[in-house]
Amino acid sequence: MLNCDLDKYRVDLDKVVSFDLETIGFDSKSDEILQISLIDGNGNILLNSYVKPYRKTEWKYAQQVHGISPETVKNAPYLHTLLPLVRKIFNDAALIVSYNGGFDIRFLIAAGIDLSCKEHFDVMRHFASQYNQGKVQKLVSCAQYFGYNFNAHDSLEDAKATLFCFKKIIS
Repeated sequence: MLNCDLDKYRVDLDKVVSFDLETIGFDSKSDEILQISLIDGNGNILLNSYVKPYRKTEWKYAQQVHGISPETVKNAPYLHTLLPLVRKIFNDAALIVSYNGGFDIRFLIAAGIDLSCKEHFDVMRHFASQYNQGKVQKLVSCAQYFGYNFNAHDSLEDAKATLFCFKKIIS
């Protein structure tokens, strides 16, 4: 990919939204969101919330990965109470940035968030094509490549790492 191809992604950082989700599992139709974080291109937190699931009461495998327990989300808001703010944040954005965005976007679509009209930059795909001979890597590997260390599998930390890597790729 030529660097001039990245010019369209160099937008006002106030209009960039980097986001990440933590979920119960991999199936956007039956699994649910447990944490949602959205930050702007300057790293300001727009939303960071745990989410109480509607149907599931345990998720042992996912809990081992991200550490979010049923106790953690016991008093969290249900997703439908957060959706108006999530919609507004995405509607106001000129560019959506994520890592392996297709995965998270499927969960947002299942929740009723339509991002089809938004410009999207998937850091994972760009990192693979520009820096890693087409090989997909986890966010931790991408971040380490650019010298960024963080605690993975917390949606806020992941959104921050994604934004950092995005800035390195487009610079």
